[in-house]
Amino acid sequence: METHTIIAYHLCTYTWALTYIGIIYRGFKDQSYGMPIVPLTLNLAWEIVFAIFIPPYGSADSMLIPHGGLKAQIIFLIWATLDLVILYTFFKYGYKYFERAYNISRGQWIGFTVFMLIFSFFIMYYGGLFFWQFETYFNNDQIEGAKMIAFIQNAIMSISFIAMYYMRGGPEGQSFTIAWAKWIGTSMTGGIIYILSRPEDGKFVITFIVAIFIADVYYMWLTYTGLKKRGINPWTRL
Repeated sequence: METHTIIAYHLCTYTWALTYIGIIYRGFKDQSYGMPIVPLTLNLAWEIVFAIFIPPYGSADSMLIPHGGLKAQIIFLIWATLDLVILYTFFKYGYKYFERAYNISRGQWIGFTVFMLIFSFFIMYYGGLFFWQFETYFNNDQIEGAKMIAFIQNAIMSISFIAMYYMRGGPEGQSFTIAWAKWIGTSMTGGIIYILSRPEDGKFVITFIVAIFIADVYYMWLTYTGLKKRGINPWTRL
C-alpha cells in the first residue's frame, strides 16, 4: 500500500506541475488566464500555508520516504511559485473578462482580487489549525487536515473551470492537456488513495472526490470537443 501511495503522490506532483505549466503557457500564448480567481487564491493560500506556516514535517506521509517533509515543502513552494505566475497572468490579462461580464471598474476588480487573496489565506491558516485538533480522525496530523481542505477546494476549482469555459464560450486560455493532467493530479491519484485508506470513515471527503472526478471528466469532454470544433488537435495543444 505504501508503494502505491508513493507512486500516486509522485504522479500527483508531476501532473499538477504539468497543469500549472500548461495554464501559464496558454495564458501568455492566448493573452488570457487559465485558472478562475477563486480557486487560484485558495490554491495559492494552501500552498503557502502548508509550506511555510504549517509545514509538513512530522506527518505520516512525510515518513514514507527519506526527508519526506522537506521534499513535500519544496514541492508546495514550487507549486506556489507557479501559481504566482498564473496570478500574474490574471492581473495582466484578466480585467477584460470581468469588465465584460460584470461591468466593474479596474479598481473594483483589483479590490475583489486582493480581498480573495487575504480571505483565502486566513481560511487555509485557521482551517489547518482547526482540523489539526481532531485526534480521532486526523491523529493530530496537519497534512491529513490539509488533504481534506485540498479536496474541498479542488471541488470548487473543478466546477469553476466548467463555469469559466461557458463564460468564455470556448477553450480560450485552456487546453485538453490542462484538463487531463488536472484530472489525474487529483481524483485519480490522491483521491483514489484517500478512498482506499478511508473507505468507511471518509465518506464526507469522498463526496468531494467523486464530485471532482465527475466535473473533471466533463471539463475534459468540453475542452476536447471545443478544440475539435475549431480544427485544433487537442492532443498537441499544451
